[in-house]
Amino acid sequence: MMPIDAERWPLVKELFGEIAELPAGERAARLMAVDDIEVRAEVAALLRAGDAVNDRFERAPALPVDSVAAEEDAPGMLAAGLRVGPYRIVREIGRGGMGVVFEARRDDAQFEKRVALKAMLPGLVSGEVVRRFGQERQILAHLEHHNIAALLDAGVTEFNQPYFILEYVEGEPISRYCASRRVPVRDRLQLMRQVCDAVQYAHEQLVVHRDLKPGNIFVTSDGTVKLLDFGIAKMMQPIDGAAASHTRTGLAPMTEAYASPEQLAGGHVSTASDIYSLGVVLFELLAGRRPFDAGDGFFPARSADAEPPAPSRVVTDAAAVTSDAGDARRLRRALDGELDSIVLMALRPEPDRRYHSAQQLSEDIGRYLAGRPVLAQPDTLRYRLRKFTRRNRFATAAAALAVVALMGGTVVSVIQARAARAERDRALREALRTHAVTQFFQQVFAAARPQRKGVNVTVVQAIDAAIPGIDSSFTDQPDLQAAIKLTLGETLTRMYLYDRARPLLEDAYRTRQRLDGGRVTRDAADIIYDLAQIENEIGKPARAESLYRVSLAMLGALPDRDSVVVFEALANIAEAEMSQGRLAQAESLYGAVAGGIARWKPRDEQARAIAVGNHATALSQLGRFVEAEPLHREAVRLFEHSRGPNDLQVAAALQPLAGNLVYQRKFDDALVQARRAYDLNLHALGPDNPATLGAERTVTAALVDGGRCAEAMPLVRGMVALRGRVLHESDPTLGVAYTQLGQCTAAGGDLAGGERILREAVAMRAAALGADHWAVHVTRSLLGEVIARRRRVGDAEPLLLDSYAGLLRTLEPHHIRVLEARDRLATLYRMTGREAEANALAK
Repeated sequence: MMPIDAERWPLVKELFGEIAELPAGERAARLMAVDDIEVRAEVAALLRAGDAVNDRFERAPALPVDSVAAEEDAPGMLAAGLRVGPYRIVREIGRGGMGVVFEARRDDAQFEKRVALKAMLPGLVSGEVVRRFGQERQILAHLEHHNIAALLDAGVTEFNQPYFILEYVEGEPISRYCASRRVPVRDRLQLMRQVCDAVQYAHEQLVVHRDLKPGNIFVTSDGTVKLLDFGIAKMMQPIDGAAASHTRTGLAPMTEAYASPEQLAGGHVSTASDIYSLGVVLFELLAGRRPFDAGDGFFPARSADAEPPAPSRVVTDAAAVTSDAGDARRLRRALDGELDSIVLMALRPEPDRRYHSAQQLSEDIGRYLAGRPVLAQPDTLRYRLRKFTRRNRFATAAAALAVVALMGGTVVSVIQARAARAERDRALREALRTHAVTQFFQQVFAAARPQRKGVNVTVVQAIDAAIPGIDSSFTDQPDLQAAIKLTLGETLTRMYLYDRARPLLEDAYRTRQRLDGGRVTRDAADIIYDLAQIENEIGKPARAESLYRVSLAMLGALPDRDSVVVFEALANIAEAEMSQGRLAQAESLYGAVAGGIARWKPRDEQARAIAVGNHATALSQLGRFVEAEPLHREAVRLFEHSRGPNDLQVAAALQPLAGNLVYQRKFDDALVQARRAYDLNLHALGPDNPATLGAERTVTAALVDGGRCAEAMPLVRGMVALRGRVLHESDPTLGVAYTQLGQCTAAGGDLAGGERILREAVAMRAAALGADHWAVHVTRSLLGEVIARRRRVGDAEPLLLDSYAGLLRTLEPHHIRVLEARDRLATLYRMTGREAEANALAK
């Protein structure tokens, strides 16, 4: 389009200011009334830019163009080169309804850092906008998540403009990121899972974003999602006892193209509204357009029950070209079915029929990626007929009378009517059941509000208070009791509150057993599986294995059993076997699982990566390191290809690869892999997360086994310091850290100190793993070596003999830990002049 001449520019500005204020449904008609085609085209372009997906900051509908331009000359207007406190402004990067955003640098004597500085526009420093600006800052102060741009600092300029400092996000909007890099559909879904994680976290902090769109969802070059701009977010409950916020009508807190029906209608906005917006974003990433995009940049007014088309029906050629589909026909096939259902469930007009949470949406995407059945299903014919009947009540009644007249009195009609009544009754019972459960949870979470009656009530406290009332509230509805207890139990399990979760799950199982009359059901199998997970997490692998086997038997007895689910259950049993030191059994199971997944899901790289990685770990534990190493590397490759090079699954696969290399004495390569795993986990999860600490212990293993105790000791002492605060007594990281601390203490010449620490490590590992676990025998062998160096041969020899025999029982004879234990015993024999016995061991 040719640039418009300067004489007609004032008309463009005037029309843009006028049309931008119109409701969405009236924009197109007003624009078509403009006679000048070039002016009309220029205004249309400006309007599209206002709603463009790469608009990082929300536009202020209440501000006409002229008033925004006037702000540039207002006193106190910030610009490049000026200082605000310790920060120097570099350039303007965005302007929104309340403020302007700059790239800035902190360059005082303290340190240098690149940041984003958001300041209120000078002409707006009053009233409602000040309150909203302060609310955004307060909301950001409550949010600490690796997928949300972090609040770093705040203050007031010399002209009394509030400002705050944010993490600078070097990236681009998610839609542009995916298009410019031709990101495959599966990788787009993984990015959406990151978005869902951030939104779920915000919702758990009682924050609704209210303006989720690609322009507020940036992706960095390493594939990390960052959620931005909480300028029109709201707290579901007041912050610190302040009055609840109400957005002023004229500020239109939404971007219409991504807003939910209830937002457009001015109704109640809840977390369900954000779910709808996530659905629009997902629709756009998959189909290349938005669900209600008329194709000309305008969005028609939508009724409260307007239903979008399936993404597969409206995919664009551009979307196919910028994904891995190649052409629109292939992309339609890829989206048709489960992906359509997932998107449309998020976009249901009725809030209570959407996904109940961002986490549930993410988990359904995960099920699709793993090749498992998804929760989302197409709307039933019965539901669509019910909606049609509500919209066309009189016409439907007339049609029904005509049908009855035509069918009158036949036997078939009687049978069909009876079946219809039964189906109607079942649907009604299900609807009432869902409504009752929803009401219960609304009451639970309504109680979880800050400063309620002067007491800070957390979600956990609200759940605790609600548990005693479950049975009394649903006395004559045991199925509801079981459903609520199961849901609460799973919720508490995800919060690591196992002691609270277990009794709820056990009660739910007993109730289901009574209701099911001994029949095997999926609900019962799932409860047993949840209980097994708890036992595994608290360090009771034997009990976990028993429950996993029960769950597997139940799954196998179901008529609609899923072979992939069965393989996943087998993998859990293998994990429990490995935790108990039964490595040969675990390796056999993991090998069967890897083979089964390769046959049943050959194109599912993520499922294959998990299966191959588990099998490789089992082989490594058995001492078959050369055989295992290529499998470890294959798992890393599959995760990098399916999830991106910086995904946490890549870190999880790198750690056992590094351990394998340690056992092969390839210490330099092991350090490279272990440090990469550690850095990925540290960036995403923080220093005290179990995954980060697990990677750190592999770093220290490479250092300690490589004879570099001086480098390892600061890290080892840091892990030991977490005992009782982050690491519980049965945590494997703590046992490894104490073992390494004892080794290095002794290596540094403090044999007495090394012995004392290693004795504590033996007791700690035996309590967590069982006395006959191979890791316990390794630590006992190290203890025997230190005691031998202290010349207490009578004490050392039984320890070295017993631990060597124990390792021969639990590991393969050629395993490096077995060979090391043998060499320690041989050294003792040589110390005491028993060369023949030492030589006999070598044979």
